[in-house]
Order: sequence, then structure tokens, then C-alpha cells
Amino acid sequence: MKIFLMTIAFATLSSGLALANSYNYSACANSNSKACQNDRAAFAEHHNGQSPEQYNNHWYQGKQGRWSQQGNDWRWDGVHGEKYSKGHSGWGWSKAERNDSNHRD
Repeated sequence: MKIFLMTIAFATLSSGLALANSYNYSACANSNSKACQNDRAAFAEHHNGQSPEQYNNHWYQGKQGRWSQQGNDWRWDGVHGEKYSKGHSGWGWSKAERNDSNHRD
């Protein structure tokens, strides 16, 4: 009986740790602590005044990302590395190279 209970306890703890590691949740998402306020202010300072919630919170042709402008040139930067910009042959999509081992095409 002890082995059975220990097995159940170990399985429960293991699954809880696996779920905790697989869930990508920011500690500041629902916090208004001084440290989180400072982090959000620093992010906004370096991202044209946009908060983390606003930065990649747009959609274009089914892809999530953001529009950016340099001079008169506009481009779309997707969250998965894709770019939509005007090149020599007109507007088109390009895929950025990634070194991410979890990325699949």
C-alpha cells in the first residue's frame, strides 16, 4: 500500500511540475508591483512608447506582429520572423532565418 501511495504522489507531483514548466506566464502579467511598473516603463521607453501588451498585438493577413517605419519605408514584422516589405519587385513576404531549435517550417 505504501508503494502504491508513493507512486500516486510522485506521479501527481511530476505532472504538476511538467505543467508549470510548459505554461509560459509572465510574473508581471497581473501584478502592479513597483518592479513590474519599472519593467513596463523600461519596455515602453525602448519600444516607441508601446507597452508589452501593445507591442505585437496586431494582425495582418492572418499573421501576428507589428508595423514599423524607418523614414518613408514601412514594413510588417511578424512574431515568427516573417517580414512584409516593399522590395525591388514590389511588396512581398520574406522569412527571416532563425536559429531556434524548436522552430518548424
